[in-house]
This record gives sequence, C-alpha cells and structure tokens, in this order.
Amino acid sequence: MIIKKIYNNNIVLVEDEKQLEMVLIGRGIAFHKKAGDPIDAAKAEKRFVIDSPEVTSRFSELVKEVPVNHLELACRIIEDAQRELEARFSDAIYIGLTDHISYALYRYKQKIPLKNRLLWEIRRFYPREFAAAKEALKTIAYYENVWLPEDEAGYIALHFVNASQAGEEMETTIRVTETVQEVLKIIQVHFNMNLEESSLNYQRLVTHIRYFSHRLFVGELVENDDDTLFEQVRAAYPRSYACVCRICEYFKGKYGAQITREEQMYLMLHISRVAKREGS
Repeated sequence: MIIKKIYNNNIVLVEDEKQLEMVLIGRGIAFHKKAGDPIDAAKAEKRFVIDSPEVTSRFSELVKEVPVNHLELACRIIEDAQRELEARFSDAIYIGLTDHISYALYRYKQKIPLKNRLLWEIRRFYPREFAAAKEALKTIAYYENVWLPEDEAGYIALHFVNASQAGEEMETTIRVTETVQEVLKIIQVHFNMNLEESSLNYQRLVTHIRYFSHRLFVGELVENDDDTLFEQVRAAYPRSYACVCRICEYFKGKYGAQITREEQMYLMLHISRVAKREGS
C-alpha cells in the first residue's frame, strides 16, 4: 500500500494495488513517513474503506476539526457495538459517529443540552441498539470523564441502526419510502387537512411509520395478546381508529400484510396528535 495523505502520525489515507482507498488508524503508523511512501497495513489497529471522493473530503474535514482521541474513542465504541449486536456496520459510521461524539462532548462542556425528542421511539423500537448505546456512554465516561445524558444514547443508537441498515436490499428501502408517503396521504385525506411538516408531532409520526414499515417488511412485528389497552385507545380516538382501518386496508391490499393490534394502537396515538381534531 502507498500513502496518499497523512492526517497526523496516527491516521493516513492509503491506496492499494487496485487503487482502492482506505484509512488506516494506528499509534505512530505515519511517524517519519510521507506521501508516496509504502506502508504496512498490518500495523494498523483499524482500517475502513473510502468509497467515494465525497467521503474522502468529509473525512479530511473531520480530522481537521476533531481531536484524534475522539476518533479513537468512536472506533472503540463501534467495535464494541458490533460485537455486542453481532453486526457489521457500514464504514460511514466512523465519520458520522465521531463527529457526533465530538460535538456532544463540546456541547456538554459548554452546558448546551440537546434534548432527544425521539428518545421514546428509539427506546421502544430499537432496544438492543439503545442498550449498546448506553454502554457507549460508559466508555465515553471512562475515557473523557464526562457522563453524557441518556438523550445522547438515543442519538448514538440511531447511528448504530442506520449503519446496520445501510446494506439492506434496495427493494426494502424503496417500499419503506413509498409507504411513508402513502400513509401520510391517507391521513391527510381522511381528516381533510394538511399536516404541519415542521411540527414535532409530524416528525414523530413519520419516524414511527418509517420504523414500523421497515420492521413489517423484514418480518419483525410481533403480536401482543393483551387487547385491553388497544380497546381503550380505540374508544378514546374513534376518528383515528377509522383512519388506521384505512391504513390497514392499504397494507393488506398492496402487500397482503396484516398490521398487529399493538401497531394499530401506536398509529392511533401518533395520528391523534397530528390531527388534533378528535371529537370534532
């Protein structure tokens, strides 16, 4: 491998004999080296592939802006999470998560909290990723002597989710995108109203539909036998229930899929928030 660019003594951009670019990370790996020199990739503690000029540019900017120990911290967290979740993340997470952790530490020291308004949804739909993210907070506390709030575990969990789903089949990605659009259309027609896209309730609804649709298409929905809460919510929000029935018809007609009562209940709650016209 040949060095293309040296970011610092511990991080270099290299190119192999097939002109594939990758970043190598290792203590002192670039010491007394210069661009054009050969380098032994076996000495790297971590490597990840650069798949486009855009990613190369983003990484270059990242290394300029964040301390190298934050990148090393993110690498440790990613390795731990992959082992805990038995997953293989896309290499893009090294940029996104490093940037997030570095900024989170900056905000903490500046006393600028960032409330995660999707924390409930993340906890509910991605419990394993959230648990791994809470372990990441412990790692950050150990190396940085800073205890970040649980809201940050939610953000880190989403990085794990996105990195895990990066390799999903394009068909699933397309279906999820189309489904979100169709379900929102059904809601707007049912209530004869335009949804306020800048509102938090709208963002929560979209997030829920996206996660729900993905889990439906990959077969991760599980029915809950307790119908008591479902009946209570149905009685409290009759118009939302009628809307959910139309959504169920859409899924059954287009995909031959059945929506569980538990999922219907959560849809009713989200829809009632964005509609704000129950009982009218």
